[in-house]
Amino acid sequence: MYVSLTDLKKHLNVDHSEDDDYISELESVAEDSVATYLQVDDLTGYLVPEDGRLKPAVRHAIRLLVGAWYANREDVTFAQPSTLPDGVTALLLPLKQFCND
Repeated sequence: MYVSLTDLKKHLNVDHSEDDDYISELESVAEDSVATYLQVDDLTGYLVPEDGRLKPAVRHAIRLLVGAWYANREDVTFAQPSTLPDGVTALLLPLKQFCND
């Protein structure tokens, strides 16, 4: 887990423990999603050597995904279309690994 449960709960403004397991599961899925988007096997290449944490852009992209999925638990909503937060692509695109084949 690259983004702590405490950090995620602060981002989500959640002050109870009833959803801790669910939020942790969302964080794991968000990590996988970010790694897939970046076309890497894992996110260790995006760790900052000085503190061992993920680069801020990657860490925040995970927060944004968890927030979007926590707030919108179904794929389709009738009030608004379901899309990824605009900021996720903006944060990750400069870091994406492209194949040169």
